[in-house]
This record gives sequence, structure tokens and C-alpha cells, in this order.
Amino acid sequence: MSLDWLPREKEGVKDHDLWGDEWFGIEPPSVIYELRPVQDPKGNAVDGLYSAWVILNNPKQYNSYTT
Repeated sequence: MSLDWLPREKEGVKDHDLWGDEWFGIEPPSVIYELRPVQDPKGNAVDGLYSAWVILNNPKQYNSYTT
């Protein structure tokens, strides 16, 4: 089955950056994004395997969010 029916981006590459860097950092209000190493059952870090942590840094609203 051909995928020609799908619309393509004008430049051929999709830009997935939805927000600027002003929303990420350590000064509130912000979002903290960390990659932490995954550990094996013995507690050793597994090379090349990470877990993404997204932390809301918004103390005025008790680090919560609304939708």
C-alpha cells in the first residue's frame, strides 16, 4: 500500500519542538526534564537506557496543573 495519500511537510522534516526553552529550567514556574539511568536488579546503571522524568516546578499551585 502506497503512502502517497498522506500529507507531507513542506520541508520534509517535522519540527516536534512545541515549546521554547523559556518553559524549561529550575526557576519556577517551569518544567524540569531529566533523563535518569535505568538500573538493573543489582542497582547498576544499564548503558544507553534511560527513563524520562517530567517534574512540574510550580510551588504557587503546589506543583500541580489543571487541564
